[in-house]
Amino acid sequence: MKKNIQFFCLNLSAAVYLFLVFSGCASASSSPAENSGGAFPAGAPEWVRKPNAHYPDSLYVAATGSGIAAEEAEHKARANLLRVFEIRLTDESVIADVFRQTTADGNTSWSETVTSDRRISSSAAGILAGCEIKESWKNERGNEYYALAVMERAKTISIYNDIIARLQRDIEEVINVPNINTIEGYTRYRAAAVIAKDIDTCVNILRFVGGSGSVPAGLRSENQYLADASNIIKAIPVSVSVKGDRNNRIQGAFSKALSDLGFQSGGTNSRYRVAAEVNLSEAPSAQNIFVRYEINANFIDTDGNRVLVPYNISGREGHTSLANAENRVFSAAEKTIAEGFSQALNDYFSRLLP
Repeated sequence: MKKNIQFFCLNLSAAVYLFLVFSGCASASSSPAENSGGAFPAGAPEWVRKPNAHYPDSLYVAATGSGIAAEEAEHKARANLLRVFEIRLTDESVIADVFRQTTADGNTSWSETVTSDRRISSSAAGILAGCEIKESWKNERGNEYYALAVMERAKTISIYNDIIARLQRDIEEVINVPNINTIEGYTRYRAAAVIAKDIDTCVNILRFVGGSGSVPAGLRSENQYLADASNIIKAIPVSVSVKGDRNNRIQGAFSKALSDLGFQSGGTNSRYRVAAEVNLSEAPSAQNIFVRYEINANFIDTDGNRVLVPYNISGREGHTSLANAENRVFSAAEKTIAEGFSQALNDYFSRLLP
């Protein structure tokens, strides 16, 4: 199940990102001749000029594409269908503005354009479920092909309701944990948020195709699962103990990093704890006194006595006196822990996601 969730999430997220990027190349019209500003080719069927001629908007979502080969025309038709959804569903993005500017300033080759459209259409499997190439045509000289990509509204509603139901079952499986207020519970709800983000995209498609009445009731959004994860971490106490500390400076640095992530300060009976040790060694020199330091810490789950995140830092600081050199050591260590320990924990949480 984990691999299936990962594949769908990556595929759908890639499709959404790509149509955000390339939407800047499309206008509201889905006719290739209209988009290019040129005349329609002689003898072109009506659907080339007007995609909804035989596939009315009340029943279908349609878009056309053209190219020097049939495959290219089909790829571009699917890409333009993605752009129809983007134009209707999402405000113009900063990404699209950047893409328009870079293509206006540079010289985008035909091959790069084709590659871009193929990347869009090859990533479209997740978001264009139910898309079909309904029509194809080539001009009299045989040097330009046209294709019509169509999504039947009723079929799309059925397909996306099935997708949402499957993703909902995945979420229920992911968050099925006996004790929610644990690191496992926290990361599972973050994983649920990843899946819910894809559900949010499916909901947008359903609203566009069939209106709000086509959306299943009771769905929870990505932000709601992220809020649950935030509440879970706030309910988890973590204790901190440091050997070789000075005035609790290193303990305070670790405690602040944990607090910044949302953890509670815990007592000696806490399930989770940070155990650290500070080791100093003097390194005299001709001019200054240098002090080397090494701090070894472990973020531990006492249930099974498992080290979840090992964390180690080292360095050296110097001054004309030993006391000042040691003070610099602790200042440097505090800064490093503040910048690095939270990131080390976040990296660990991310690795636990599907």
